[in-house]
Amino acid sequence: MSQDLLAQGQDKTVLFLGRVVTATKAEDLPLAYVYNPKAGRGALSDNFGMVEMYVFPGDSLVFTYVGYQKKYYIIPKNTDQVHRAIISLSEESKMLSEVKVFPHSSEEEFKQAFLNMRLRDEKQRGILANNLEQSKLNVFALQAGMGASSNFRNFSDQMVSAQANKTFYASPILSLTNPFAWINFIQSIKNGDLKKKEWKKAYEFLPKENISRQQFLRESNANK
Repeated sequence: MSQDLLAQGQDKTVLFLGRVVTATKAEDLPLAYVYNPKAGRGALSDNFGMVEMYVFPGDSLVFTYVGYQKKYYIIPKNTDQVHRAIISLSEESKMLSEVKVFPHSSEEEFKQAFLNMRLRDEKQRGILANNLEQSKLNVFALQAGMGASSNFRNFSDQMVSAQANKTFYASPILSLTNPFAWINFIQSIKNGDLKKKEWKKAYEFLPKENISRQQFLRESNANK
């Protein structure tokens, strides 16, 4: 047996007569709940806020009532066989969130109004949906320039093509578009090379269009 039970067994039983009222003592609180945690039992006040229960000196009573703050009351150690007390409870104030009341006569009317409600960002949502339309995305993709990977692939293809065709026949006309070729051309005029007829042979053996390199070499060898 615990020390608390031994102590209670040695103390005299006290009849607690209490009255539960508001903090201003202007109104009784009926059906207030009084609980004795040490004894494990409780009681309710009557319609006039009166409550009675047997306790031991030193017991702590808990008074609760809806809408009021919880309050503790300790039975004095030195008390008579009947102990009277007035317990005043203070109102409990709570800040509630704002509640909006809409003038809808039925649930169906409320649902329809909710579906027709315009959102604050409805315009931005419309612009976003319009910009993300697949047909416009395709147009944007065609108008946009090549990315880094596409540029690198295009440059690599050009380098491979130049390397493969570097031994192909080069037309004198194309060479004259090179600024450095003009120096050689002017020098050839000074040397009198144009008076010679050998340069015309280059135009007689220009490669045909859409022929392979092997075919061009065979025809060149045949004309020698």
